Amino acid sequence: MLKPFKKSFLLALPAVLLSACNSTTPVAPVVATPALSMAATSVASVTATDILNIANGPVDWTGQNGPFPTTISGGDGFQANPTADASLGTLINAVRTAAGTKPLTYSAQLDAAAQAPSEDMVANGYLAHVGLNGSTIASRARAAGYNFIAIGENIARGQANENLAMNGWISSPGHQENNVRPVFEEFGLGRAGTGLNTTWTLMLGLQ
Repeated sequence: MLKPFKKSFLLALPAVLLSACNSTTPVAPVVATPALSMAATSVASVTATDILNIANGPVDWTGQNGPFPTTISGGDGFQANPTADASLGTLINAVRTAAGTKPLTYSAQLDAAAQAPSEDMVANGYLAHVGLNGSTIASRARAAGYNFIAIGENIARGQANENLAMNGWISSPGHQENNVRPVFEEFGLGRAGTGLNTTWTLMLGLQ
């Protein structure tokens, strides 16, 4: 089981990386430890049982065996939604409903806070919750105007679309803990890069 208040570290497996941390003021990182199994044909067909089976199974960093489909029509990496990043709400809220926690709403401030580290990690070739300039999830949230009471972050690299990234996060206990943490009420999603360099940042918060 993961313990709070430990320094975050990177988890690396073939072509796909994930890491998670969260806090209530001040920042209290959670170390992501390695949790999988079936695929569904559409997001609408995914059941709570499908999601919980993945959350209680072995880790699959690739997301290929998670509950959500491995491909998305249109090929842009997002579910159909006029505000791209907000489309993750379909996935994260299905996960939270399965765990019995309230749904999240999309936050443009958290979205901006999540986009910046994704771009920086791709530009500078690293994967970490602390930026090369010393920025943290807390400082990035505040810089985007998000005055949080609680803040959390999941990151991943190598997944071609948001379904795969979410599948991977569900399968990892530390990331899933962030996904379903009851205190969070809002989310934002950042994505940068292409192919195996595609880097995802999910920020979750309460203000």
